[in-house]
Amino acid sequence: MWSTAREIADGDLVIVWMTRDLVQPLIITSGKELNTRFGVYRHADLIGVPYGSKIGSRNGKGFIHLLRPTPELWTLALPHRTQILYLADIAFVTSWLDVKPGSRVIEAGAS
Repeated sequence: MWSTAREIADGDLVIVWMTRDLVQPLIITSGKELNTRFGVYRHADLIGVPYGSKIGSRNGKGFIHLLRPTPELWTLALPHRTQILYLADIAFVTSWLDVKPGSRVIEAGAS
């Protein structure tokens, strides 16, 4: 699963926190780079850094935070897409659930 070490190692999965709305998972691989609008970060420079560190970019334009993955952070980091239900899909589901006039239906897919 996820590393329990205090420092980031080659092959570790980290959560890169750039802004509140920009969080992404990253597997640290020596020889690769992370290019963002906040700068360029060599993976080799991230190895040995403690989790939770604030890392400045090589050009001094910005910074990122490297966080240990948790279920909450992993959920934030994954892309979420909206689901569109078409009339044929709705008809199939309501038929399969035996929804009739007077039935109570709870929809819980609010965003």
